[in-house]
Amino acid sequence: MPRETSWRRRFSAAVPWIRRAVFLLVLVGLIAATKESLLRWQNETETLRGQVDALMDQASMEPNVTRRAALVAEASRRESLIPSLGNLRWPMIACSGLFYTLGLLPPCWVLFRCLSALGVPCSLGRASAAQLLGHAGKYIPGKAMVVVLRVGAITPVIESTAGSTALIASAVFYETLLMMSVGGWVAGVLLWTSELPIWVRAMAALMAIGAIVPVCPPLMRRLIARVQKGIDHEDVLARLSWSLLVQCTIASLFSWLLIGLSFTLLIAAIPAFESIAILPSVGSLYWTATSAIALGMVLGFASLLPGGAGVRELVTLLILSPVIGATHALLAVIAARLMFILIESILAAFASLLIRRSATLSIRM
Repeated sequence: MPRETSWRRRFSAAVPWIRRAVFLLVLVGLIAATKESLLRWQNETETLRGQVDALMDQASMEPNVTRRAALVAEASRRESLIPSLGNLRWPMIACSGLFYTLGLLPPCWVLFRCLSALGVPCSLGRASAAQLLGHAGKYIPGKAMVVVLRVGAITPVIESTAGSTALIASAVFYETLLMMSVGGWVAGVLLWTSELPIWVRAMAALMAIGAIVPVCPPLMRRLIARVQKGIDHEDVLARLSWSLLVQCTIASLFSWLLIGLSFTLLIAAIPAFESIAILPSVGSLYWTATSAIALGMVLGFASLLPGGAGVRELVTLLILSPVIGATHALLAVIAARLMFILIESILAAFASLLIRRSATLSIRM
């Protein structure tokens, strides 16, 4: 017993240092992701400027006056469309940021609902803070930091009992897997109705079916019972019901629709550099943008890379490029990465502040 007490004291003394290490690790991940996105944006705009310079050089060597004037006019037009602080549609960007923020809120309720179903006494405010804080962990390899941050935010406010940490981790696991499954289903359904090749649409249909299978209660119960050894199997079987699945699926679906709207507005806020005969309206672009960002985020998550780096952008580009052009699509996915990091960082910082202020008391919002 004295040995156990001594171990606990040492662990308690190490907790502040562990928290500092986690904070630094998350901060480094966020900075690295932001730096990479900014560099990609800079490289792409420099490439566009190079195209403008090439047109001007071509115009200077063109002997035909009419042709030269046309080249100069085209170069001037393209130069005016290179994204800059002056020609971005900031009201649309502000609305995009607002809708993305709103899109992050339904999963907070899903986590709260899952915790309640598993018998974890946690307030909606504390669950929301934990959920938002966890987004900062996405930029660390392996995604494990997401679980660490969320479980660590909830554990201090509940009575520590055997299996309590496993119950919290199970709720986090359920919410995350459900969000990704609904995203895969949304992308699969929307891509099936698109004009993409039949083999792509067939794969989308299979993905839509396959995405929802893992969250069905019978399979989900087995998954959690296998992963979380600290939970009584029969207890989990009784708590993860079809009713819970329906409620949480509706909330997650609402979240994806808001994220899709956010991405659509962000695309519309960036000038279209390429000459496309007819650019789709915001309304018609919405479903393509939603399927693109949903599939990109789901496959990016499955890759286990920090923030789905590279995978999310590649998948989103494959769907968007035929509709709005490769350049516009690339700028849009880079802008989305930057905006998502900014909003998630602000919300995570706010959540961390609330958690610290609340100490051992539940947050009431």
